Amino acid sequence: MSSRRLLSSLGLPVPLVSRLIEADFMYQEDVQQLNPTELSDASGLSVKESAEVIRLTTTSINNPVDPLTVLQLIENEGGEVSHIVSFCESIDDLLGGGIPLRAITEIAGTPGIGKTQMCLQACVSVQLPHTVGGVQGEAVYIDTEGSFTVGRLKDMSEHAVQHIQSVAQNKEEVATFSVDGILRGTHYYRCTSYIEVMAVVKLLPKFLEDHPNVRLVIIDSIAFHFRHDFPDMISRTGILCRITQDLIQLATKHNLAVIVTNQMTTRFQGSGESQLVAALGETWAHCPTIRLTLHWVNTCRCATLTKAPHRANDSINFQVTAAGIRDLIDITAMTAASRSPPHQEESSKKRKLNDT
Repeated sequence: MSSRRLLSSLGLPVPLVSRLIEADFMYQEDVQQLNPTELSDASGLSVKESAEVIRLTTTSINNPVDPLTVLQLIENEGGEVSHIVSFCESIDDLLGGGIPLRAITEIAGTPGIGKTQMCLQACVSVQLPHTVGGVQGEAVYIDTEGSFTVGRLKDMSEHAVQHIQSVAQNKEEVATFSVDGILRGTHYYRCTSYIEVMAVVKLLPKFLEDHPNVRLVIIDSIAFHFRHDFPDMISRTGILCRITQDLIQLATKHNLAVIVTNQMTTRFQGSGESQLVAALGETWAHCPTIRLTLHWVNTCRCATLTKAPHRANDSINFQVTAAGIRDLIDITAMTAASRSPPHQEESSKKRKLNDT
């Protein structure tokens, strides 16, 4: 038999939960026999707020949430791929296998560092066939800044298809992985205000029911409208927390990954020193499951894992090429090798052969 469920677990705004508790309404059973008017009179909530409480209560009763054992969790995952691999081995290793499903990954960084490039690459990578270690899904791209470029996605797709076709042992198994297929499997929303962002997030449950192969949702960026349209920080924090709740519920229910990009802001310390930090404040920092910060180290792009429940913080270098996000190649070493005398080059080859 299921245990009694707290009203605070239904995703209600904190002020509503506080007022319900003050009126001695703690559990869903306390309100399920009331109509909105009766609950309003007893709790001091408006009739509209009371109706929403009763609606959520009814939904949770029809869809009870019971705990699972750890063994059940393992059995439910089965042999499914739990990460979206990329074409950059260093980033995949940093994240423990790639962008994790059932989690929110934040990619923060300054303009031009490669946040949108990583998002576009993820739209391609999420569609990799099962036979090459992919999840063979589709992507939803919510563009708030207007930085999405169809031509760039097409370029990445062409390189990815060419690469997979060249390494696949069975060409027929990867035949469906095509440029047209990747473009068709990327669903695009353009949002010009935070209201539109909220509306799209609310529409996602129905969209995902109609498109069950979606394995990736991207918001690029979460900060753009919320940094400039909100003079009231408390209101902004509340809305961002609700969006996070909606996204993590979708990620868990539909076994998909969520990527949100974030901008950087300057934080001034008491000593007068300053540092660049991810925008939207400390409360937002607790919302994403994983935080990946992109920054420059001299002329190299660097990705630093600053928050992850399953990995130690670390940094790697990467590059943005015509083909997409790739591992950084040591150009200096390659140049030195190409200029070395023939006998040195031959000796180097022998060492590599001996090592193998």
